[in-house]
Amino acid sequence: LDEKDKKILELNSRKQIYHIVKKFAGCHFRELERISKLPTGTVKYHLDYLTKHGLVSQIKDGNNLRYFPRDFNFENKKLMSLLRQKSVREILLFVLIYNNCNHQQIANYVKLSPSTVSWHLKKLKEYGIIGFTRKGRSTHFNILSNKEEIINLLITYQESFLDSLVDRVIEMWD
Repeated sequence: LDEKDKKILELNSRKQIYHIVKKFAGCHFRELERISKLPTGTVKYHLDYLTKHGLVSQIKDGNNLRYFPRDFNFENKKLMSLLRQKSVREILLFVLIYNNCNHQQIANYVKLSPSTVSWHLKKLKEYGIIGFTRKGRSTHFNILSNKEEIINLLITYQESFLDSLVDRVIEMWD
């Protein structure tokens, strides 16, 4: 951080919010509010200030704004936005482990309805993160995104996921 950035982070509550965004990259407003235990108005004001001064960037994800440290590239913002959603993360990790798995295997593993799994898979396909091949009547899914990058994000932000599945995938990958 340069002198200008240090001056921006002089206020404790602003510095606290900045560090939460760094540690929990891709979190949305309510998560930041919950983690910081600061009032809604305070969180909103300082996030807007940090965004305006370029220390934090935000992207719209459905109805949520997700916040990232400024050095996050666009591709990783998309990935982290998806990894921050538990159901999507479980689907993505399953496909990462069991390349060429089918829809039913995914639905059985994540214990979600087939239509919910289809909805999430469609979103992952639209983002270009997973692809599929058809073999007869069945569809098999695989990862199109850089697997190493997905694993790097999981390792870097492992403790912010609070998820034993993430821990197992990282152990397996090592």
